[in-house]
Amino acid sequence: MYNFELLKGEETIAIFDDVYIRQEKNEKETSIVLTNKRMLFLDYDKYDSREILRIGRNSDYLRYKEVYYQFNLSDIKEIILNEIYKVILKNGTNFEFDNKDLYKLLKENIK
Repeated sequence: MYNFELLKGEETIAIFDDVYIRQEKNEKETSIVLTNKRMLFLDYDKYDSREILRIGRNSDYLRYKEVYYQFNLSDIKEIILNEIYKVILKNGTNFEFDNKDLYKLLKENIK
């Protein structure tokens, strides 16, 4: 399950789970939500106090992936293919990912 809110006029295009992303030496598998306006990165909150209760007391609750990073699609400067796909943002930040379907949808939706 995912916990995020859409902006006015925003629509979800696709949700991708277990996408490999890399930024310099940092790498991770994460969930990505692509909308017509933004790209959202989601994961479970490891500091959620309910998780400690679930483990310690064997209680059960519905876990949600939370947004930990996002950017507007209009902030994308370019997307290139090296070993894997690389997104370069206008502020100089960049990251790489390995999902061909995400790449295709990003190319279709950036302006």
